Amino acid sequence: MMVRIAGVGLVTVGLFRLLVGAAFGRHACRTVFNRRPTALLSTWLSPLLRVTRPLELAWRLLTAPLRVAGPDVVLLGEVRCGSTTLASLLRSDLGMQGPFTPWDVPLENGKESFYFAGHYFGCVAPRLYRLCFPFIWAHWLDRVVRRQLHLPPPLLFDGCASHLSAPWAPELMQRLQREEMGGRPMVFVVCVREPVSQHLSWWRLEQGSMAFATSLGFGADWHPPPTRYGYPPATFAEAIELSRSDVVSRMWSDAELELASGCWLPDWAAPFPNGQLSAFDRFGHFADNLQRWFERFGRDAFVIVSLEQLASQPDLVLDRIVAKCEEVLGTTPRRAGSKVVAPVLNAAPLLADHLEPEPEFLRRLAADYRPINEQLFELLGEDLGWHADPKYWWYEGTAAGGHACSRAG
Repeated sequence: MMVRIAGVGLVTVGLFRLLVGAAFGRHACRTVFNRRPTALLSTWLSPLLRVTRPLELAWRLLTAPLRVAGPDVVLLGEVRCGSTTLASLLRSDLGMQGPFTPWDVPLENGKESFYFAGHYFGCVAPRLYRLCFPFIWAHWLDRVVRRQLHLPPPLLFDGCASHLSAPWAPELMQRLQREEMGGRPMVFVVCVREPVSQHLSWWRLEQGSMAFATSLGFGADWHPPPTRYGYPPATFAEAIELSRSDVVSRMWSDAELELASGCWLPDWAAPFPNGQLSAFDRFGHFADNLQRWFERFGRDAFVIVSLEQLASQPDLVLDRIVAKCEEVLGTTPRRAGSKVVAPVLNAAPLLADHLEPEPEFLRRLAADYRPINEQLFELLGEDLGWHADPKYWWYEGTAAGGHACSRAG
């Protein structure tokens, strides 16, 4: 009898896993991979079951009220600016604990939740953000044990690089702090990078992501308007132009005005309005994105890190984060004794020649970004040296005021 009950239980759990996994796969196909789902994603053969955690996702949704409301440290982004490397250092050298992620992918585990990017069926309600963090009792017990061992309390972090540019994220994060965390302070860490190289890295990574989706059998039935316009752009130049087009600009504006007070993202908005390859123009405006967050949380809660600083002086970067945690949280993370080495993680692949942009286009793009970069330097009170760095050769001989692409309707 017990064997029969156990067998029925296992079958029930297995069917539940398939049901949740198929539903998650269909949503991810529409938003993360920007395509209309195939029949394959509705069956137990769904290829995304190999790289997702449907059972744990369901369990965390059910137990969300019993979990810690939010993180102590928020690594906001930007994408392709070293956030994966920095998250690994927060774990290994500062002993911080990362969030749950629905993706069972090595570089994402314990790094980023993707919560406010809408990966959880489009849900971005601050109340359910708890599902990404440990049980309250487990976190309390961990603190007690560490106190007995004369160790600093554990700090929780989320390293989701998509949150910096997401139009709705600052408002939702502020609601989280005010309504769910009881006003508990947070430390915000932002990684920045020279924008032309950041765009190139994002373009290359997304080409790999699209190829991965094709290898899983997702087909090429891309979402049409009004979910996606002009997607996917065939070249790097077309992607930049799409990101600056009037239709995409309207989608970003609508997302900021209409969705910041809501709890669900429609398919057209997640994870970025009009898809990942429509976000370049917003990525490159670091000063504007930072200002949106400063206005809600204050400049003193932030640590800004350039990719060059992270690569050459990781010890100094971690020291700054430790000092900010002590200042804002009243807690000093324990530094590992050995010298810090910043690993190179999640490097973007090189592409076939026909997918790489023309040098002249990069120079025109750099001319556009020069005054925008200078706004960032002024905001930070520091020239990050991008315009004189030989590895960013596209700035040589450029002057402000160029126009890499036109605005399209």
